[in-house]
Amino acid sequence: MLTRDDAAALCKRVLKLCDAEGAEAIISSSETNSTRFSNNVITQNVGLVNQRLCLRVIQGRRQGVARVNQFDDASIKRCVQSALAVCRVSAEDEKLEPLLDKQPDYTQVDAFKEATAKSTPAARAEAVGKVLREYDARKVEGAGIFDADQGAVAYANSRGIFAYKASTKAEFSISAFLERGEIKGWAEAFGLDIGRLDVAAAARRAMDKAVTGVQPRAVDPGEYTVVLVAPAVAELLLFYGWLAGNGLAFAENRTFHKGTLGQKLSDKLTLTEDPYHPELGGTPFDMEGFATQKVTLIDRGVVSAVVHDRRSAKLCGQKNTGHANMQPDAQGPGPGNLVLSTGDQTLEQMVSSTPKGLLITKFHYCNVVDRMDLSLTGMTRSGTFMIENGKLAYPVKNMRFTQSLLTALADVAAVGKEAHATGGALFGGNFVVPALKLNKFRFSSPTGF
Repeated sequence: MLTRDDAAALCKRVLKLCDAEGAEAIISSSETNSTRFSNNVITQNVGLVNQRLCLRVIQGRRQGVARVNQFDDASIKRCVQSALAVCRVSAEDEKLEPLLDKQPDYTQVDAFKEATAKSTPAARAEAVGKVLREYDARKVEGAGIFDADQGAVAYANSRGIFAYKASTKAEFSISAFLERGEIKGWAEAFGLDIGRLDVAAAARRAMDKAVTGVQPRAVDPGEYTVVLVAPAVAELLLFYGWLAGNGLAFAENRTFHKGTLGQKLSDKLTLTEDPYHPELGGTPFDMEGFATQKVTLIDRGVVSAVVHDRRSAKLCGQKNTGHANMQPDAQGPGPGNLVLSTGDQTLEQMVSSTPKGLLITKFHYCNVVDRMDLSLTGMTRSGTFMIENGKLAYPVKNMRFTQSLLTALADVAAVGKEAHATGGALFGGNFVVPALKLNKFRFSSPTGF
């Protein structure tokens, strides 16, 4: 992984070679260390090191971009030459923004944890081995992955701006089976510091759901009250951030807001884009070098904001919140560190107060039906249970849902009092979220499993 000094020296070396009016270099490095297991044995230890330079040069109203993943002199020179060549033949862009020329005062984040960076295959194998011995004793099969990752990202431009962040991430994810090939239970432990992950507790949650999930029953599709545990909540909020938090989509009237804020959801909800949350360790700068701001997207039920880069902020007459992607960018800015404020109920209280409903562990294969009302579809997975008279009555076969997220979030029955960090959403992202109880959630079709 690149240190701050290494990144600064490399950026300086790259920018010095750029014979252009302006240039910016974005350098990333990552080290992924994974212990994989299946059928109650460790099957693989993997270490992957990667690095990348993204270079953008500007000449007049033209720009050119090139990328390379090798940092020797010859590779960097080829990257510079490629970016300059692209710039010469690119069309002029009258909306091209100048490079940032005033060094921001970045808020530092404590995102790098030594325990995670120094994690060894032997230590991860010991933790996984304890889990799998317990699974063997219960005649449950376990499969999953135990990751310990570290990385760094740096931004620099020819106007003297420099920013750097190092981070770590640890994740333990396990699926539990009683019959090979059929997942009955799942759980995860996620965070910056591997030493704080309760791997054993996560494994037991998955195993308990597998044991109690035998012989699931088919139930009729329709509208149910649902109790969603944190990973299921994160899966839904991922789509809210993507479809409703993007400043460019907002400016172009491609969101449910239709150009205005202030729509009303449940007053139990406050959703924040917070790169400075201690359990997330987000990046304090964007890919144009601007300082990233904390933004309240939903304030006690009122849709209050979207995130912006320079372009979308100018289109909307709003302030730049420092959420730019690498430029040029057609997608627009989006939140990547979503935090849902806690409420006042435990998961057990949510279940006990439900006459009839479903407990959902996880959603799977979710996607968009209609972005203008945030209609989504997807499947339940890895532990779905019928709630009757305030108790978990029996396991349920998976079902497909088709539901407007706006409608669901307007009718929230309860919010959990404990929040959990999770990264389990299908398309990525970082979340700290509690459980949610939604009064109405529509399931459109059953499955046979």
